[in-house]
Amino acid sequence: MFIEGENLEVLKILQKPYFGKIKMIYIDPPYNTGNDNFIYPDKFSETKSEYLKKIKEKDEKGYLLKEGLFHKNSKENGQFHSNWLNMMYPRLFLAKNLLKDDGVIFISIDDNEVHNLRLLMNEIFGEENFIANLIWESKYTVSNDAKYISYQHENILFFCKNKEEFSIGKLDRTDEQNQSYKNRDNDIKGAWKATPLHAKSGTENSKYSIVFDNGIEWKCPSGRYPRYSKDTLINLYKNGELYFNSNGGVDKKTYLSKVESKGVVSGSILRYQAVGHTHGNNEEIASLLGKGIFDNPKGVSLLLRLLKLGNASNQDIILDFFAGSGTTAQAVMELNKQDGGNRKFICVQLPEKTEEKSEAFKAGYKTIAEISKERIRRAAKKIEAEAKREYPILSSLSSERQGKECPDLGFKVYKLKESSFKIWRSDMVSDEEELKAGIDLFENPLKDGAKEENVLLELLLKCGYDLNVKAEIIEADNSKIYAVNDNELIVCLEKVSDKIISKILELKPAKCLMLDSLFDGRDSFKTNTVLQLQDAEIDLVVI
Repeated sequence: MFIEGENLEVLKILQKPYFGKIKMIYIDPPYNTGNDNFIYPDKFSETKSEYLKKIKEKDEKGYLLKEGLFHKNSKENGQFHSNWLNMMYPRLFLAKNLLKDDGVIFISIDDNEVHNLRLLMNEIFGEENFIANLIWESKYTVSNDAKYISYQHENILFFCKNKEEFSIGKLDRTDEQNQSYKNRDNDIKGAWKATPLHAKSGTENSKYSIVFDNGIEWKCPSGRYPRYSKDTLINLYKNGELYFNSNGGVDKKTYLSKVESKGVVSGSILRYQAVGHTHGNNEEIASLLGKGIFDNPKGVSLLLRLLKLGNASNQDIILDFFAGSGTTAQAVMELNKQDGGNRKFICVQLPEKTEEKSEAFKAGYKTIAEISKERIRRAAKKIEAEAKREYPILSSLSSERQGKECPDLGFKVYKLKESSFKIWRSDMVSDEEELKAGIDLFENPLKDGAKEENVLLELLLKCGYDLNVKAEIIEADNSKIYAVNDNELIVCLEKVSDKIISKILELKPAKCLMLDSLFDGRDSFKTNTVLQLQDAEIDLVVI
Protein backbone atom coordinates (compact mmCIF):
# COMPACT_ATOMS: atom_id res chain seq x y z
CA MET A 1 0.00 0.00 0.00
CA PHE A 2 1.00 3.62 -0.48
CA ILE A 3 0.28 6.21 2.19
CA GLU A 4 0.51 9.87 1.27
CA GLY A 5 1.26 11.99 4.32
CA GLU A 6 3.75 13.21 6.91
CA ASN A 7 5.66 10.11 7.96
CA LEU A 8 5.86 10.82 11.71
CA GLU A 9 2.07 11.00 11.96
CA VAL A 10 1.71 7.91 9.77
CA LEU A 11 4.16 5.96 11.96
CA LYS A 12 2.07 6.89 15.00
CA ILE A 13 -1.07 5.58 13.32
CA LEU A 14 0.65 2.33 12.31
CA GLN A 15 1.86 1.59 15.86
CA LYS A 16 -1.13 -0.46 17.01
CA PRO A 17 -2.09 -2.39 13.85
CA TYR A 18 1.51 -3.12 12.76
CA PHE A 19 3.34 -3.41 16.10
CA GLY A 20 5.96 -6.17 15.75
CA LYS A 21 4.80 -7.15 12.25
CA ILE A 22 7.34 -5.53 9.90
CA LYS A 23 10.24 -7.72 8.77
CA MET A 24 12.36 -5.07 7.06
CA ILE A 25 12.57 -1.30 6.88
CA TYR A 26 14.53 0.57 4.24
CA ILE A 27 14.73 4.36 4.21
CA ASP A 28 16.64 6.90 2.17
CA PRO A 29 16.12 10.05 4.28
CA PRO A 30 17.34 13.60 3.53
CA TYR A 31 21.13 13.57 3.84
CA ASN A 32 21.27 17.03 5.47
CA THR A 33 23.78 18.42 3.02
CA GLY A 34 22.37 21.94 3.25
CA ASN A 35 20.55 21.46 -0.05
CA ASP A 36 17.82 19.05 1.08
CA ASN A 37 14.30 20.27 1.65
CA PHE A 38 13.98 20.21 5.41
CA ILE A 39 10.55 20.27 6.96
CA TYR A 40 10.90 19.54 10.65
CA PRO A 41 12.45 22.54 12.45
CA ASP A 42 12.92 22.16 16.17
CA LYS A 43 14.69 24.00 18.95
CA PHE A 44 13.74 23.33 22.54
CA SER A 45 15.07 26.50 24.15
CA GLU A 46 12.36 28.67 22.60
CA THR A 47 8.72 28.30 21.62
CA LYS A 48 7.78 26.99 18.20
CA SER A 49 6.16 30.34 17.41
CA GLU A 50 9.36 32.20 18.30
CA TYR A 51 11.40 29.77 16.27
CA LEU A 52 9.18 30.12 13.19
CA LYS A 53 9.61 33.88 13.34
CA LYS A 54 13.34 33.52 13.76
CA ILE A 55 13.71 31.35 10.67
CA LYS A 56 11.37 33.71 8.78
CA GLU A 57 8.53 31.23 8.37
CA LYS A 58 6.12 33.61 10.16
CA ASP A 59 5.90 37.36 10.34
CA GLU A 60 5.57 39.39 13.54
CA LYS A 61 1.79 38.94 13.46
CA GLY A 62 2.18 35.15 13.38
CA TYR A 63 1.13 34.58 9.77
CA LEU A 64 2.98 32.03 7.64
CA LEU A 65 5.20 33.72 5.08
CA LYS A 66 5.07 30.77 2.71
CA GLU A 67 2.96 27.69 2.32
CA GLY A 68 3.85 24.80 4.59
CA LEU A 69 7.07 24.38 6.51
CA PHE A 70 9.39 23.47 3.65
CA HIS A 71 12.74 25.15 3.95
CA LYS A 72 16.40 24.28 3.65
CA ASN A 73 18.41 23.26 6.67
CA SER A 74 21.21 25.72 5.95
CA LYS A 75 24.72 24.97 7.18
CA GLU A 76 24.79 28.50 8.55
CA ASN A 77 22.10 27.42 11.01
CA GLY A 78 23.55 26.92 14.49
CA GLN A 79 21.39 23.81 14.92
CA PHE A 80 22.38 22.25 11.57
CA HIS A 81 23.03 18.72 12.89
CA SER A 82 20.64 19.08 15.82
CA ASN A 83 17.66 19.87 13.58
CA TRP A 84 18.34 16.81 11.45
CA LEU A 85 18.77 14.51 14.44
CA ASN A 86 15.62 15.88 16.09
CA MET A 87 13.77 15.02 12.91
CA MET A 88 15.20 11.48 12.66
CA TYR A 89 15.05 10.39 16.31
CA PRO A 90 11.27 10.03 16.85
CA ARG A 91 10.79 8.38 13.47
CA LEU A 92 13.45 5.76 14.14
CA PHE A 93 12.13 5.22 17.66
CA LEU A 94 8.62 4.51 16.35
CA ALA A 95 10.01 2.43 13.47
CA LYS A 96 11.73 0.06 15.89
CA ASN A 97 8.39 -0.72 17.53
CA LEU A 98 7.03 -1.92 14.20
CA LEU A 99 9.83 -4.44 13.57
CA LYS A 100 9.48 -8.14 14.29
CA ASP A 101 11.99 -9.62 16.75
CA ASP A 102 14.04 -10.84 13.77
CA GLY A 103 13.43 -7.62 11.83
CA VAL A 104 16.07 -5.40 10.26
CA ILE A 105 16.50 -1.80 9.14
CA PHE A 106 18.72 -0.36 6.40
CA ILE A 107 19.33 3.39 6.17
CA SER A 108 21.09 5.04 3.22
CA ILE A 109 23.22 8.02 4.20
CA ASP A 110 26.36 9.84 3.05
CA ASP A 111 29.42 10.86 5.06
CA ASN A 112 27.82 14.13 6.16
CA GLU A 113 25.68 12.52 8.90
CA VAL A 114 26.74 8.87 9.02
CA HIS A 115 28.70 9.38 12.25
CA ASN A 116 25.77 11.05 14.00
CA LEU A 117 23.27 8.54 12.62
CA ARG A 118 25.40 5.63 13.85
CA LEU A 119 25.32 7.06 17.39
CA LEU A 120 21.57 7.62 17.13
CA MET A 121 21.03 4.03 16.00
CA ASN A 122 23.26 2.75 18.81
CA GLU A 123 21.02 4.54 21.30
CA ILE A 124 17.71 3.37 19.81
CA PHE A 125 18.54 -0.14 18.59
CA GLY A 126 21.51 -0.91 20.80
CA GLU A 127 25.10 -1.02 19.70
CA GLU A 128 25.01 -4.82 20.11
CA ASN A 129 22.47 -5.03 17.25
CA PHE A 130 24.71 -3.30 14.71
CA ILE A 131 25.35 -5.61 11.74
CA ALA A 132 27.43 -3.56 9.30
CA ASN A 133 28.11 -0.27 7.61
CA LEU A 134 27.68 -1.37 4.01
CA ILE A 135 29.51 0.69 1.40
CA TRP A 136 27.62 1.07 -1.86
CA GLU A 137 29.90 1.90 -4.78
CA SER A 138 27.45 4.39 -6.27
CA LYS A 139 29.66 5.80 -9.06
CA TYR A 140 32.00 4.08 -11.48
CA THR A 141 33.92 7.19 -12.55
CA VAL A 142 35.91 9.88 -10.77
CA SER A 143 34.77 13.51 -11.07
CA ASN A 144 37.94 15.39 -11.97
CA ASP A 145 36.41 18.72 -10.97
CA ALA A 146 35.98 17.64 -7.32
CA LYS A 147 37.63 20.15 -4.97
CA TYR A 148 39.27 17.53 -2.75
CA ILE A 149 38.05 13.95 -3.19
CA SER A 150 35.58 12.56 -5.72
CA TYR A 151 33.11 10.56 -3.67
CA GLN A 152 32.11 7.29 -5.28
CA HIS A 153 30.20 5.72 -2.43
CA GLU A 154 27.30 6.01 -0.01
CA ASN A 155 26.80 4.30 3.33
CA ILE A 156 23.99 1.93 4.27
CA LEU A 157 23.72 1.38 8.01
CA PHE A 158 22.46 -2.11 8.77
CA PHE A 159 20.92 -2.84 12.20
CA CYS A 160 18.63 -5.60 13.45
CA LYS A 161 16.13 -5.45 16.29
CA ASN A 162 17.55 -8.48 18.10
CA LYS A 163 20.74 -10.10 16.84
CA GLU A 164 19.98 -13.31 18.73
CA GLU A 165 16.78 -13.72 16.69
CA PHE A 166 18.08 -12.56 13.32
CA SER A 167 19.58 -14.81 10.63
CA ILE A 168 21.17 -12.98 7.73
CA GLY A 169 20.33 -14.00 4.19
CA LYS A 170 23.08 -15.50 2.02
CA LEU A 171 23.68 -14.54 -1.59
CA ASP A 172 23.23 -16.89 -4.55
CA ARG A 173 26.38 -18.29 -6.10
CA THR A 174 27.43 -16.94 -9.47
CA ASP A 175 28.37 -18.95 -12.57
CA GLU A 176 31.93 -17.72 -12.12
CA GLN A 177 32.07 -19.13 -8.59
CA ASN A 178 30.76 -22.48 -9.83
CA GLN A 179 33.19 -22.90 -12.74
CA SER A 180 35.74 -24.88 -10.73
CA TYR A 181 33.17 -27.57 -9.86
CA LYS A 182 33.36 -30.52 -12.30
CA ASN A 183 32.26 -34.15 -12.31
CA ARG A 184 35.42 -35.90 -13.43
CA ASP A 185 34.34 -39.39 -12.33
CA ASN A 186 30.57 -39.22 -13.09
CA ASP A 187 29.69 -39.14 -9.41
CA ILE A 188 25.92 -39.56 -8.93
CA LYS A 189 26.04 -36.72 -6.36
CA GLY A 190 26.94 -34.26 -9.09
CA ALA A 191 29.73 -31.74 -9.71
CA TRP A 192 32.46 -31.38 -7.10
CA LYS A 193 35.72 -29.60 -6.34
CA ALA A 194 38.81 -31.20 -4.82
CA THR A 195 39.60 -30.15 -1.25
CA PRO A 196 43.02 -31.14 0.23
CA LEU A 197 43.01 -33.54 3.18
CA HIS A 198 45.72 -31.49 4.89
CA ALA A 199 45.82 -28.03 6.50
CA LYS A 200 48.53 -25.55 7.50
CA SER A 201 47.86 -25.67 11.24
CA GLY A 202 47.74 -28.52 13.73
CA THR A 203 49.93 -30.50 16.14
CA GLU A 204 52.46 -33.27 15.65
CA ASN A 205 50.27 -35.57 17.78
CA SER A 206 47.44 -35.22 15.25
CA LYS A 207 49.47 -36.69 12.42
CA TYR A 208 48.75 -40.21 11.15
CA SER A 209 48.90 -42.30 8.01
CA ILE A 210 46.12 -44.44 6.58
CA VAL A 211 45.89 -47.21 4.00
CA PHE A 212 42.55 -47.40 2.25
CA ASP A 213 40.93 -50.65 1.16
CA ASN A 214 42.01 -49.96 -2.42
CA GLY A 215 45.63 -50.23 -1.25
CA ILE A 216 46.47 -46.52 -1.57
CA GLU A 217 48.24 -44.96 1.42
CA TRP A 218 47.83 -41.34 2.50
CA LYS A 219 49.85 -39.28 4.93
CA CYS A 220 50.34 -35.55 5.46
CA PRO A 221 52.92 -33.72 3.35
CA SER A 222 55.86 -32.30 5.26
CA GLY A 223 54.95 -29.19 7.25
CA ARG A 224 51.19 -29.87 7.01
CA TYR A 225 48.64 -31.49 9.34
CA PRO A 226 45.50 -33.63 8.84
CA ARG A 227 42.32 -31.64 8.21
CA TYR A 228 40.12 -34.62 9.22
CA SER A 229 40.33 -37.47 11.72
CA LYS A 230 41.15 -41.02 10.56
CA ASP A 231 37.56 -42.16 11.27
CA THR A 232 36.19 -39.30 9.15
CA LEU A 233 38.42 -40.31 6.23
CA ILE A 234 37.27 -43.91 6.47
CA ASN A 235 33.61 -42.78 6.33
CA LEU A 236 34.32 -40.46 3.39
CA TYR A 237 35.95 -43.39 1.56
CA LYS A 238 32.97 -45.68 2.22
CA ASN A 239 30.58 -43.00 0.93
CA GLY A 240 32.59 -42.51 -2.25
CA GLU A 241 33.50 -38.96 -1.33
CA LEU A 242 37.26 -39.24 -1.88
CA TYR A 243 39.04 -38.79 -5.19
CA PHE A 244 42.26 -40.68 -5.93
CA ASN A 245 44.48 -38.85 -8.40
CA SER A 246 46.52 -40.66 -11.05
CA ASN A 247 49.68 -39.45 -9.31
CA GLY A 248 48.69 -41.13 -6.04
CA GLY A 249 47.25 -38.06 -4.29
CA VAL A 250 43.95 -38.12 -2.40
CA ASP A 251 41.40 -35.27 -2.09
CA LYS A 252 38.00 -34.85 -0.50
CA LYS A 253 35.10 -34.06 -2.83
CA THR A 254 33.27 -30.81 -1.95
CA TYR A 255 29.94 -31.03 -3.77
CA LEU A 256 28.41 -28.04 -5.52
CA SER A 257 24.93 -29.05 -4.34
CA LYS A 258 26.02 -28.62 -0.71
CA VAL A 259 27.76 -25.27 -1.09
CA GLU A 260 24.90 -23.90 -3.20
CA SER A 261 22.38 -24.63 -0.44
CA LYS A 262 24.50 -22.67 2.05
CA GLY A 263 24.80 -19.60 -0.19
CA VAL A 264 27.55 -16.99 -0.13
CA VAL A 265 28.35 -14.51 2.64
CA SER A 266 28.10 -10.89 1.49
CA GLY A 267 31.04 -8.55 1.69
CA SER A 268 30.73 -5.08 3.21
CA ILE A 269 31.35 -3.38 -0.16
CA LEU A 270 28.44 -3.51 -2.59
CA ARG A 271 30.06 -3.22 -6.02
CA TYR A 272 28.22 -1.33 -8.75
CA GLN A 273 28.71 -4.29 -11.13
CA ALA A 274 26.40 -6.34 -8.87
CA VAL A 275 23.91 -3.79 -7.47
CA GLY A 276 23.98 -0.94 -9.97
CA HIS A 277 25.14 2.68 -9.81
CA THR A 278 23.59 6.14 -9.81
CA HIS A 279 23.79 6.63 -13.57
CA GLY A 280 22.10 3.30 -14.21
CA ASN A 281 19.43 4.05 -11.59
CA ASN A 282 18.59 7.31 -13.39
CA GLU A 283 18.21 5.40 -16.65
CA GLU A 284 16.08 2.79 -14.89
CA ILE A 285 13.48 5.29 -13.71
CA ALA A 286 13.70 7.26 -16.97
CA SER A 287 12.63 4.10 -18.83
CA LEU A 288 9.43 4.11 -16.75
CA LEU A 289 8.61 7.80 -16.30
CA GLY A 290 10.77 9.76 -18.72
CA LYS A 291 14.06 11.57 -18.44
CA GLY A 292 14.64 14.05 -15.62
CA ILE A 293 11.47 13.24 -13.66
CA PHE A 294 13.37 12.13 -10.54
CA ASP A 295 17.08 12.58 -9.90
CA ASN A 296 19.36 9.99 -8.33
CA PRO A 297 16.87 7.42 -7.02
CA LYS A 298 18.06 4.18 -5.46
CA GLY A 299 17.96 1.26 -7.88
CA VAL A 300 15.98 -1.97 -7.87
CA SER A 301 19.15 -4.11 -7.91
CA LEU A 302 20.40 -2.45 -4.72
CA LEU A 303 17.08 -3.00 -2.95
CA LEU A 304 16.96 -6.63 -4.11
CA ARG A 305 20.36 -7.17 -2.49
CA LEU A 306 19.14 -5.63 0.78
CA LEU A 307 15.96 -7.73 0.70
CA LYS A 308 18.21 -10.77 0.34
CA LEU A 309 20.45 -9.79 3.25
CA GLY A 310 17.44 -8.92 5.39
CA ASN A 311 16.08 -12.42 4.76
CA ALA A 312 12.68 -11.06 3.73
CA SER A 313 10.72 -14.22 2.98
CA ASN A 314 7.39 -15.13 1.42
CA GLN A 315 4.74 -13.36 3.53
CA ASP A 316 6.88 -10.58 5.05
CA ILE A 317 6.03 -6.87 5.10
CA ILE A 318 8.62 -4.29 4.00
CA LEU A 319 8.25 -0.64 5.06
CA ASP A 320 9.76 2.48 3.48
CA PHE A 321 8.65 5.74 5.10
CA PHE A 322 10.83 7.97 2.92
CA ALA A 323 9.52 6.37 -0.26
CA GLY A 324 10.86 8.93 -2.75
CA SER A 325 10.45 7.50 -6.25
CA GLY A 326 9.01 4.19 -5.03
CA THR A 327 12.01 1.92 -5.69
CA THR A 328 11.26 -0.23 -2.62
CA ALA A 329 7.78 -1.08 -3.90
CA GLN A 330 9.13 -2.09 -7.32
CA ALA A 331 11.88 -4.21 -5.76
CA VAL A 332 9.34 -6.10 -3.62
CA MET A 333 7.18 -6.84 -6.67
CA GLU A 334 10.24 -7.89 -8.69
CA LEU A 335 11.38 -10.30 -5.96
CA ASN A 336 7.88 -11.79 -5.71
CA LYS A 337 7.98 -12.39 -9.46
CA GLN A 338 11.37 -14.07 -9.21
CA ASP A 339 10.58 -16.55 -6.44
CA GLY A 340 6.77 -16.66 -6.30
CA GLY A 341 6.64 -14.95 -2.92
CA ASN A 342 3.83 -12.82 -1.52
CA ARG A 343 5.77 -10.09 0.26
CA LYS A 344 3.92 -6.82 0.87
CA PHE A 345 5.16 -3.23 0.88
CA ILE A 346 4.06 -0.15 2.78
CA CYS A 347 5.43 3.05 1.27
CA VAL A 348 4.96 6.45 2.93
CA GLN A 349 5.72 9.70 1.15
CA LEU A 350 5.03 13.33 1.99
CA PRO A 351 3.15 15.18 -0.81
CA GLU A 352 6.15 17.47 -1.21
CA LYS A 353 5.63 19.87 -4.11
CA THR A 354 7.83 19.64 -7.18
CA GLU A 355 9.60 22.74 -8.42
CA GLU A 356 7.60 24.56 -11.09
CA LYS A 357 10.61 24.65 -13.42
CA SER A 358 11.31 20.91 -13.02
CA GLU A 359 10.67 18.26 -15.67
CA ALA A 360 8.41 16.48 -13.20
CA PHE A 361 6.13 19.51 -12.84
CA LYS A 362 6.04 20.01 -16.61
CA ALA A 363 5.04 16.35 -16.99
CA GLY A 364 2.07 16.87 -14.67
CA TYR A 365 3.52 15.63 -11.39
CA LYS A 366 2.67 18.25 -8.79
CA THR A 367 4.14 16.32 -5.84
CA ILE A 368 6.80 13.67 -5.17
CA ALA A 369 4.02 11.37 -3.97
CA GLU A 370 2.41 11.51 -7.44
CA ILE A 371 5.73 10.48 -9.02
CA SER A 372 6.06 7.58 -6.61
CA LYS A 373 2.53 6.26 -7.19
CA GLU A 374 2.89 6.45 -10.98
CA ARG A 375 6.26 4.69 -10.85
CA ILE A 376 4.68 1.80 -8.91
CA ARG A 377 1.79 1.56 -11.41
CA ARG A 378 4.10 1.48 -14.42
CA ALA A 379 6.50 -0.93 -12.77
CA ALA A 380 3.56 -3.27 -12.06
CA LYS A 381 2.50 -3.18 -15.73
CA LYS A 382 6.09 -3.92 -16.79
CA ILE A 383 6.36 -6.87 -14.40
CA GLU A 384 2.98 -8.21 -15.54
CA ALA A 385 4.05 -8.03 -19.20
CA GLU A 386 7.30 -9.85 -18.39
CA ALA A 387 5.42 -12.53 -16.47
CA LYS A 388 3.06 -13.13 -19.40
CA ARG A 389 6.03 -13.52 -21.75
CA GLU A 390 7.60 -16.04 -19.38
CA TYR A 391 4.28 -17.85 -18.87
CA PRO A 392 2.33 -17.41 -22.17
CA ILE A 393 -0.51 -19.58 -20.87
CA LEU A 394 -1.32 -16.89 -18.29
CA SER A 395 -3.23 -14.74 -20.74
CA SER A 396 -5.81 -17.49 -21.28
CA LEU A 397 -6.21 -18.51 -17.65
CA SER A 398 -8.72 -17.27 -15.13
CA SER A 399 -7.68 -14.44 -12.83
CA GLU A 400 -7.68 -16.88 -9.91
CA ARG A 401 -5.22 -19.14 -11.69
CA GLN A 402 -3.10 -16.19 -12.81
CA GLY A 403 -2.63 -15.16 -9.21
CA LYS A 404 -0.75 -18.38 -8.59
CA GLU A 405 1.75 -17.62 -11.34
CA CYS A 406 2.07 -13.81 -11.19
CA PRO A 407 2.81 -11.69 -8.13
CA ASP A 408 0.00 -9.59 -6.69
CA LEU A 409 0.64 -6.27 -8.43
CA GLY A 410 -2.21 -4.23 -6.99
CA PHE A 411 -1.81 -1.64 -4.25
CA LYS A 412 -4.07 0.61 -2.21
CA VAL A 413 -3.52 4.34 -1.81
CA TYR A 414 -4.38 6.17 1.42
CA LYS A 415 -4.02 9.84 2.27
CA LEU A 416 -3.41 11.09 5.78
CA LYS A 417 -6.28 13.33 6.91
CA GLU A 418 -7.62 14.77 10.13
CA SER A 419 -9.76 12.57 12.34
CA SER A 420 -13.44 12.17 11.42
CA PHE A 421 -14.29 12.58 15.10
CA LYS A 422 -14.69 15.85 16.96
CA ILE A 423 -11.92 16.64 19.44
CA TRP A 424 -12.91 17.85 22.90
CA ARG A 425 -11.07 21.04 23.83
CA SER A 426 -11.39 21.57 27.58
CA ASP A 427 -9.17 24.65 27.35
CA MET A 428 -11.90 26.34 25.28
CA VAL A 429 -14.49 26.01 28.09
CA SER A 430 -14.53 28.99 30.47
CA ASP A 431 -17.99 28.81 32.06
CA GLU A 432 -21.03 26.58 32.57
CA GLU A 433 -22.81 27.88 29.48
CA GLU A 434 -19.89 27.01 27.21
CA LEU A 435 -19.65 23.60 28.85
CA LYS A 436 -23.32 22.89 28.13
CA ALA A 437 -22.95 24.08 24.54
CA GLY A 438 -19.92 21.84 24.12
CA ILE A 439 -21.74 18.80 25.46
CA ASP A 440 -24.67 19.44 23.11
CA LEU A 441 -22.22 19.73 20.24
CA PHE A 442 -20.81 16.30 21.06
CA GLU A 443 -24.13 14.47 20.94
CA ASN A 444 -22.94 13.43 17.50
CA PRO A 445 -19.20 12.61 17.79
CA LEU A 446 -18.62 12.86 14.04
CA LYS A 447 -17.55 16.01 12.26
CA ASP A 448 -19.91 17.44 9.68
CA GLY A 449 -19.35 15.83 6.30
CA ALA A 450 -17.41 12.84 7.70
CA LYS A 451 -17.40 10.00 5.18
CA GLU A 452 -18.54 6.61 6.45
CA GLU A 453 -15.64 4.80 4.76
CA ASN A 454 -13.13 7.04 6.55
CA VAL A 455 -14.89 6.60 9.90
CA LEU A 456 -14.78 2.82 9.50
CA LEU A 457 -11.08 2.82 8.60
CA GLU A 458 -10.19 5.06 11.55
CA LEU A 459 -12.07 2.84 13.99
CA LEU A 460 -10.47 -0.32 12.60
CA LEU A 461 -6.97 1.15 12.98
CA LYS A 462 -7.72 2.15 16.57
CA CYS A 463 -8.94 -1.39 17.23
CA GLY A 464 -5.61 -2.76 15.99
CA TYR A 465 -6.67 -4.04 12.56
CA ASP A 466 -4.30 -3.48 9.67
CA LEU A 467 -5.16 -1.63 6.47
CA ASN A 468 -5.73 -4.82 4.49
CA VAL A 469 -8.31 -6.34 6.84
CA LYS A 470 -11.41 -7.72 5.15
CA ALA A 471 -14.57 -5.71 5.85
CA GLU A 472 -17.74 -7.16 4.32
CA ILE A 473 -21.00 -5.19 4.00
CA ILE A 474 -24.07 -7.00 5.33
CA GLU A 475 -27.61 -5.72 4.69
CA ALA A 476 -29.98 -5.57 7.67
CA ASP A 477 -33.24 -3.63 8.14
CA ASN A 478 -32.69 -1.57 4.95
CA SER A 479 -29.32 -0.49 6.30
CA LYS A 480 -25.82 -1.88 6.30
CA ILE A 481 -23.41 -3.10 8.96
CA TYR A 482 -19.76 -4.07 8.51
CA ALA A 483 -18.50 -7.57 9.31
CA VAL A 484 -14.75 -7.39 9.86
CA ASN A 485 -12.28 -10.27 9.63
CA ASP A 486 -14.89 -12.99 9.05
CA ASN A 487 -17.42 -11.67 11.60
CA GLU A 488 -14.84 -11.19 14.34
CA LEU A 489 -16.00 -7.58 14.71
CA ILE A 490 -19.29 -5.91 13.70
CA VAL A 491 -19.38 -2.14 13.16
CA CYS A 492 -22.65 -0.15 13.06
CA LEU A 493 -22.41 3.38 11.69
CA GLU A 494 -25.81 4.04 10.08
CA LYS A 495 -28.61 2.67 12.22
CA VAL A 496 -29.47 0.54 15.28
CA SER A 497 -32.75 -1.37 15.50
CA ASP A 498 -34.18 -4.64 16.86
CA LYS A 499 -33.67 -6.29 13.47
CA ILE A 500 -30.05 -5.18 13.34
CA ILE A 501 -29.43 -6.44 16.88
CA SER A 502 -30.97 -9.79 15.89
CA LYS A 503 -28.63 -9.94 12.87
CA ILE A 504 -25.63 -9.23 15.09
CA LEU A 505 -26.67 -11.99 17.50
CA GLU A 506 -26.98 -14.33 14.52
CA LEU A 507 -23.45 -13.48 13.31
CA LYS A 508 -21.98 -14.04 16.82
CA PRO A 509 -18.99 -11.64 16.67
CA ALA A 510 -16.52 -11.35 19.52
CA LYS A 511 -16.94 -7.57 19.57
CA CYS A 512 -19.33 -4.90 18.33
CA LEU A 513 -18.77 -1.17 17.75
CA MET A 514 -21.65 1.33 17.61
CA LEU A 515 -21.98 5.09 17.53
CA ASP A 516 -23.84 6.37 20.59
CA SER A 517 -25.72 8.87 18.43
CA LEU A 518 -27.48 5.97 16.65
CA PHE A 519 -29.56 5.31 19.79
CA ASP A 520 -31.00 8.82 19.44
CA GLY A 521 -31.44 9.24 23.21
CA ARG A 522 -33.38 5.95 23.64
CA ASP A 523 -31.75 4.94 26.92
CA SER A 524 -33.96 1.90 27.57
CA PHE A 525 -33.25 0.50 24.09
CA LYS A 526 -29.53 1.11 24.62
CA THR A 527 -29.63 -0.71 27.99
CA ASN A 528 -31.50 -3.67 26.48
CA THR A 529 -28.97 -3.82 23.63
CA VAL A 530 -26.07 -3.92 26.09
CA LEU A 531 -27.73 -6.74 28.07
CA GLN A 532 -28.63 -8.77 24.98
CA LEU A 533 -25.10 -8.65 23.61
CA GLN A 534 -23.65 -9.27 27.05
CA ASP A 535 -25.75 -12.45 27.41
CA ALA A 536 -24.45 -13.58 24.01
CA GLU A 537 -20.85 -12.90 25.24
CA ILE A 538 -20.39 -10.11 22.69
CA ASP A 539 -18.27 -7.19 23.86
CA LEU A 540 -20.07 -3.93 23.01
CA VAL A 541 -18.19 -0.66 22.62
CA VAL A 542 -20.29 2.50 22.23
CA ILE A 543 -18.58 5.60 20.84
